[in-house]
Amino acid sequence: MNIFAECEIYKWNVNMGLNSVKFQKSGLSFSQLNYNGPEIFGSPPTMKGRNMRTLLLIAALGLSVGLSASLRADEVLLQKNAPERHVVVKGDTLWDISETFLKDPWKWPEVWQFNKEQIKNPHLIYPGDVVLLTMEGGKPRLSLESRQFAETVKLSPSIRGEPIIIKEAGIPAIPVSAIMPLLSKGGVGDPTDLENAPIILGSSDARVMFGPGDRVYASKADADIVDWRVVRLGQALKNPDDPKEILAYEMIHVGNAHTETPGDPQVVRILRTEQEVLERDRLVPAWKAELPQYMPHAPEVQVHAKVVAALGGPVYAGTWMTLVLDKGLRDGIEEGHVLALFRAGRSVADPKCIRAEKIAFLAGGGRGYAEDCKKNENDRTELPETRNGLAFVYRVFNKVSYALVMKGVEPVTVGDVARNP
Repeated sequence: MNIFAECEIYKWNVNMGLNSVKFQKSGLSFSQLNYNGPEIFGSPPTMKGRNMRTLLLIAALGLSVGLSASLRADEVLLQKNAPERHVVVKGDTLWDISETFLKDPWKWPEVWQFNKEQIKNPHLIYPGDVVLLTMEGGKPRLSLESRQFAETVKLSPSIRGEPIIIKEAGIPAIPVSAIMPLLSKGGVGDPTDLENAPIILGSSDARVMFGPGDRVYASKADADIVDWRVVRLGQALKNPDDPKEILAYEMIHVGNAHTETPGDPQVVRILRTEQEVLERDRLVPAWKAELPQYMPHAPEVQVHAKVVAALGGPVYAGTWMTLVLDKGLRDGIEEGHVLALFRAGRSVADPKCIRAEKIAFLAGGGRGYAEDCKKNENDRTELPETRNGLAFVYRVFNKVSYALVMKGVEPVTVGDVARNP
């Protein structure tokens, strides 16, 4: 029975105890409330009786549960044995330190109280620094221990010598060894960038294969670029929702080259190779050996990405392996985003009972397995999806991005989904 169709709704406060229900009129509108109990007469403020109190309590409890779940989702949870201080050592990563204190490492910026600009350009943490855990207003906070020297030393004029100390580089967000090869060598390329990339044209002696030390001609390039990676186009990565759209091409690293004489064509010398350089291979700018600083954080936009490739060729990817996602800059993806990985539920539909017949055979001919199956052409039964890990986005292109598998409960494969954690 529909009892409040298109009428005003009333906001109430439910105190502890069934006999105390207080109404307060609200200006909200309510379209429908389906009620299947005994018929109730009267306007909401004057309704009395056990049925109405039960209805209101259920509604209030529903609101309470929803609010509680929302609060839990925003809550920063500490590890069970989180230390009060951690001394940073060489080999640590931001992810490691975050996991030392937090159950959800992507909430690192919250406990440091970073703003958006600090997330994109974080202050570096160095080996020897001490990370402190404190509680402020009932919430955990992380900070670096300040190094204050209270001792006053009186100096007299003299010649003194002090060693020059070069401070170590700040610790990375994720293991450098896991991502360096893909930053400096292979990886993927945007179709537009590769279309405009210089191409190896050939040499004066009519050869089509080249090695270290050879001088070759290449099409014109920007004058300020002289150091190159030589790459060969590999597999095309297509949009899983629109197979006609090519998101990127896998790039096979062939070698390195340097422009000796700019021009059209330019003269390029092959420096190093991992296989023979061929005519029609492409030149892309060499990667500068500077690791960007990533701050692990959850996306502010809703992300629903799919895995289109696991770099390196394996069918399945595990921890410290790189995935290619079908979302990039145009979709709001940023370096440092942490995403949860999900495996779609496997279909167990059996519309024609073929599966049941096979199981009956495996069960030794027991017909019960087959006879209790009812043919249903609309059967779409599938198992629920499973969360099988976390991924850390560390490089973003226009249409795709690289994500490192940080925690793999199960192997990740093409077609798996990456969403907000």
